[in-house]
Amino acid sequence: MIPPTLEEVVSNILNQSFHHQGIGATATSRNTLLKVILESAEVPEPESTTAFIFDEISRLKTTSLKKVKILAKQKSTFDVSWCREFEVESQVEPAIRTEPEVETENHSSKRISAEEFQQALEECTRTAKNAYQKTFNYYKEIATILQNLKLDLDKSASYLLKQKDANNFNFAKVLRNIVDEIESHANEGLQELKKYLEVKSQHLADFTVVLFGRTKAGKSTIREALTCGDGSTIGKGSQRTTRDIREYKWKGLRLIDTPGIEAYQGEEDKQKAVEIVHESDIVIFLTSDDSVQPGEFDAMAWLQEIKKYFFVILNIKYDIDKPKRLERFIKNPEKIFESQRLDEHKRHIRTYIRHSLGIEEVAIICIHAYAAFLSNQPQYSDVAKNLWELSRIEEIYSLIASEIYTRGKQRRWNTFFDAIIYFLDLIIKMLEGHQKSLESQAYFMREKRAEIEYIFQESVKNGKIKIQRVCKDSFSKIKQWIPSFVDEYLGKDIAQSEYQKRMDKEKQKIETVMENLFEEIVQELVASLNEFQRQYQYDMGTIKLESTDFGNYQQWQVGKILKWVGVGLGAASAVAFGIGAFAAANFWNPVGWIAGVTSIVVGIFSWFFGDQEKKAWQKAKQEAKESLWKSLDQSEQETCKTYQKLLDTNIAVRAKTEVLEQVDIYIKGLLIIVADLKKAISQLEKIKKQMKQESDSTEPRDRVPNPSNFKVNSSFIADELL
Repeated sequence: MIPPTLEEVVSNILNQSFHHQGIGATATSRNTLLKVILESAEVPEPESTTAFIFDEISRLKTTSLKKVKILAKQKSTFDVSWCREFEVESQVEPAIRTEPEVETENHSSKRISAEEFQQALEECTRTAKNAYQKTFNYYKEIATILQNLKLDLDKSASYLLKQKDANNFNFAKVLRNIVDEIESHANEGLQELKKYLEVKSQHLADFTVVLFGRTKAGKSTIREALTCGDGSTIGKGSQRTTRDIREYKWKGLRLIDTPGIEAYQGEEDKQKAVEIVHESDIVIFLTSDDSVQPGEFDAMAWLQEIKKYFFVILNIKYDIDKPKRLERFIKNPEKIFESQRLDEHKRHIRTYIRHSLGIEEVAIICIHAYAAFLSNQPQYSDVAKNLWELSRIEEIYSLIASEIYTRGKQRRWNTFFDAIIYFLDLIIKMLEGHQKSLESQAYFMREKRAEIEYIFQESVKNGKIKIQRVCKDSFSKIKQWIPSFVDEYLGKDIAQSEYQKRMDKEKQKIETVMENLFEEIVQELVASLNEFQRQYQYDMGTIKLESTDFGNYQQWQVGKILKWVGVGLGAASAVAFGIGAFAAANFWNPVGWIAGVTSIVVGIFSWFFGDQEKKAWQKAKQEAKESLWKSLDQSEQETCKTYQKLLDTNIAVRAKTEVLEQVDIYIKGLLIIVADLKKAISQLEKIKKQMKQESDSTEPRDRVPNPSNFKVNSSFIADELL
């Protein structure tokens, strides 16, 4: 029989794999280049398809290939939809094993004895106690830094609130709120860290294994099987509250069953998941052979983010409740554990983990959890041994035992250090969120300060024009009755007193008009400041949205950060409120300004009744009229200048200065708080760096008889540290 060519082998493999997707594959080769043409009704997704083909070709261990080129096109067309290339290393080892070896009765590898396992657990306990003490010391350093931050913030706020008129301006309350919120959030983060350490201190002797995965994948069934339960909790996949997190003892281990991934419906539930998973030393990630959901890959990514070691259990959901199906399972288990079908699931999982998470290898164990559970039930006692062995559930314990024996101390050490670093990172990001928010507000307000100055300048400019117009109008009305007054009173003794009466009335009219005018100017200024305030609030809202960068946050940190920093953003941006109200209520009293200069009008006319003017009066009415008009022109100019000077003094100088002084103090206050935050963040970052160095600066130690069976992903801890 002629052996198949490389092209035929590749074509057959890909056609079998892609058949259910409606994709046809044709492979051709020339020299060291293999070309794969994919044809389908709909164009396949390029990245995952390329990754799959890469894995399949890598498994062939061919020495004749150097490059593979993939072309995808739709049926009945000649246009290529996409093209990908990759290099193939000669005599390459399989990038991903189809099945990791584990230490069970079904394998030839050396089993770990009960004595060895117990000794490993005792060593893990000593490691946990040491790690707890070290991380608790770090906790005390963190607490000291946050306490010093509180003292610095209180000191800064106290200094700022002692500034002139601080309590009369809204910024005083805002600054106090900002400080209180930062202190509250820092304390909340510290309390979560303390709570975690307190929980861990109660389980120093417990190596903790957490069952984690989606609802209805079989977590409860596995737990019931491992703990010889009666099945009362099987099928309750909708559990989601704290009391539904179940804890058990199993072969010297602490086993925790968590709600399904879908049950975490809000931030509170997610935080519960975070807390439970952080308690674990090993995570058993459970999925099933019916399908792997996108949410499960997201959960794997999160476990990778928090550096939590996990292996995958692929639970086979074949129904064996009916006697005939049970008999078929016992007689022909290979059909249930069909390698081709299960290998497809495992390749799908490993391809994602490799290309998306950067994990070269992950252990995947296929079991039948329900068969293991039935083996513990009295009515199945006659086939109990067969069911237990055929379920392959013992491989879970064997893999855990081997991991504990090999890297158990490292796992326990990392449980403490990685979790503390996670919580510390959360605190740092919370403080950074406040820092960036306050910085953006300070710099934004500094830019807006020029707009406030412009508002005052425009108010004064327009006010002076209005003063000039009102003065002109008021004196024009006086000039209108001058001729008739001269005609009537020229040469009469009562001219002086009558003129004085009329000037008193005109003075009151001018004063009233000016009071109204200044009130109008102030109201327009207040309206402009209020409009600025509204626009400022809108712009600040935009800045808050644009300045929030979630790129550096871990998947389930975002909600916590928003909860903490979001409140601070709201309070801090409220500084613009009250600028107009402050202007209207505190010290801008136009009536008071005018009351201080009412003698101007009287003084303007008092010179008229001197000797020279009496002669002019007696000499000729016309000369008297012209003289009065001329003096009124001069009085009009002096009156206008006087009122314009009042406007300069009270708005252009005094009011603007007092408002801008408050704005400057507020900007200064924000930047002082920012400096306090930066100082604390720098100190916390230093501690985080020290913790990472202490966690990573270790010597490898491997006790596995066959180290190639297990993935070594993290560093080991030197014996003297453990």
